[in-house]
Amino acid sequence: MKAWEIGPRGGVDSLRMVERDAPQPGPGEVRVRVTGAGLNYRDLMILRGHYGSDLPETRIPLTDGVGVVEALGDGVEGLAVGDRVVAANFVDWDPDGPFGFHIFGRDIGVTIDGWLAEKIVLPAKATIKLPEALSDRTAATLAVVAGTVWHAMIAFGNDGSADLSGKLVLTQGTGGVAVYALQLAKALGAKVAITSSSDDKLARAREMGADYTVNYRERSDWGTALTEATGGRGADIVVDTLGFGEFAQTLEATGVEGRIGTLGALSGSPQDTADFAQGPVLGKNITIKGITSGHRGMFEAALAAMAEHGVETLVDADFAFADAPDAYRHLEARAHMGKVMVRVA
Repeated sequence: MKAWEIGPRGGVDSLRMVERDAPQPGPGEVRVRVTGAGLNYRDLMILRGHYGSDLPETRIPLTDGVGVVEALGDGVEGLAVGDRVVAANFVDWDPDGPFGFHIFGRDIGVTIDGWLAEKIVLPAKATIKLPEALSDRTAATLAVVAGTVWHAMIAFGNDGSADLSGKLVLTQGTGGVAVYALQLAKALGAKVAITSSSDDKLARAREMGADYTVNYRERSDWGTALTEATGGRGADIVVDTLGFGEFAQTLEATGVEGRIGTLGALSGSPQDTADFAQGPVLGKNITIKGITSGHRGMFEAALAAMAEHGVETLVDADFAFADAPDAYRHLEARAHMGKVMVRVA
């Protein structure tokens, strides 16, 4: 089979295509013929050497993917040859067990091989049969965003209820996480506020249902602008992808008793010092939670909701398998809106 490896981690040019023997599933594993794979910002960070330590040059990247089961290892139940499947990226995050550092031990596309290959072996316990209503194009891009957004917006942000009627959700930027949050929140009944530096992208966001939009290049006080636009209400739930570099404005845009699930650092890095004072947190009684993706149960819940409401993710561009480096470069240019994917088969 053909596969891409991360190489010496010097950027996109480090990617290299190789020939390998097809992997064989062991007990409790399945082999999947990959049909598509999706990119996330952390995939760029991996190639730059900024995410994951001591990764071998032979690591196959990409956490998002979809494919068809073609072989079962001993003891696998609930899956069959021919099933279309996706997989939760944190293999060992048990929905019924506690979160802990152990989950990082097996992270698809980081600490174990990922989807940028013609075939992949997956632990059956992380593998999820795809609802028929969801296309491969949508499913290829979901493993990270679906579980993460469900965790931030539903499990934490709305006490586990998938009914967002009467809620105002704030999502930031127009990358994969933000656009997916917009789509899912609208499907579940919420009003949505979204930010971008592009008027064209904001116009598209409004076409997709966004109720409030603000260009943060034109209004550096974008949090104030959104509060004004909502009549002083502010957001009930925030899916924070900007991080501490813009947290003062995030707090400004958050309403009383609001909940902020912080999961990204696009305004800087996760090591940045916070730019906000304690006063707004206390004054509005805001709750803040760090979000590390989501477990299999959250991913399954998101898939079910998408199938029920007909949600198809916005894929900005797709690339042939041989052109995978170009997919990374398209993501790196930050001109995209939504997700970027690779067609594998």
